[in-house]
Amino acid sequence: MPVTPRSWRLLAAAVLGLLLAPATAAAEERGFTIGARPVWFLTAGGTGGGTVGPGARGGFIGGELSLVRLREHRLAGLYADAYHDFGVDGTYVTAGPELGLVRRSRTLPLAVGVDGGAVVRFADERAFGATGRLFVAVAGTLAVYARYAYLDADADDHVIQVGMTFKFPFGPPFGAATR
Repeated sequence: MPVTPRSWRLLAAAVLGLLLAPATAAAEERGFTIGARPVWFLTAGGTGGGTVGPGARGGFIGGELSLVRLREHRLAGLYADAYHDFGVDGTYVTAGPELGLVRRSRTLPLAVGVDGGAVVRFADERAFGATGRLFVAVAGTLAVYARYAYLDADADDHVIQVGMTFKFPFGPPFGAATR
């Protein structure tokens, strides 16, 4: 089945409809607790940056999705991203766990963390490997990062990138702490 502009518009409309569908609210009696309650966040956004060495260098642009549980001053979750690298003229898909520490502040909340896992590059040849990334997030929305990936490729098997993401929550936090 060929992919047409009409099919892309239908897919975009279906996804938008699901995201904007109303949810039912339920009120429950809350018990007394001291300290923060853990909550879940589903965030998505764009990512971009540059491959800085070795091998083919160039910019990249794509998107990222994360499901993160925030508890006290720690976060843990899963991420997945996909981006096109213009240096190797290929697309990367990465996914794995992420961990971090959060500094809560009314003026400048920060998070420092790591994530990593599997990577697949679709270019002249398909290559598989592992990746790791160190990030610093400001106010939970903007993050700058450095990433390293090793691939089982004939060329450009070591990838070093710097970049940034802009991620926003799909909705309010959810989970036991929000009830």
